[in-house]
Amino acid sequence: MTLARIALAFVVSLGSAGCQQTPTRDGGTSASSAACAGASPVDAAETFYRQIVALNPRGLPSADAMRTLGPLLSSGMQASIAQARVRQQAEIVASPDDKPSFIEGSLFTSLFEGPTAVLSAEADPTAPTRVAVEMTYVGQGDARWRDHALMRCENAQWRVDDVEFGGDWDFASDGRLRNALDAE
Repeated sequence: MTLARIALAFVVSLGSAGCQQTPTRDGGTSASSAACAGASPVDAAETFYRQIVALNPRGLPSADAMRTLGPLLSSGMQASIAQARVRQQAEIVASPDDKPSFIEGSLFTSLFEGPTAVLSAEADPTAPTRVAVEMTYVGQGDARWRDHALMRCENAQWRVDDVEFGGDWDFASDGRLRNALDAE
């Protein structure tokens, strides 16, 4: 074995030390919870949604909101948001009189108005990185619902990688957030 191959094998083994890979729901892999120090997926999801309540971002998060939310999001989710922002800007240039995609409403929740409170967060017993987050909106037309944060361990921290919308009323966001962000 050449010295270069030995060095490469050493670097790869260092990079994967303590980072056992586990399958994800989409067929990929993510680091196991043993590699994620500190907060649990539930704690991280609840922290994220409490920031959503505090910031109340409308549409794609502003640069200011991303300074707070970015560290709580996976690199994949951040890339999806960045890609959607590029498409949004292209839509504004192409049709300045039309409303572009992702310009208003609560991006990360089923309810357009967004939550006014997070009531609870709990892991799915069969998929501990899928966290049910129960939220409420108190205002004109009160609502209570449950969305699911799909968590991923990146850089030894749990981060929101996707959102499964759970609202069951007319005009609720449905499906998964990243599918909407990545659609062209």
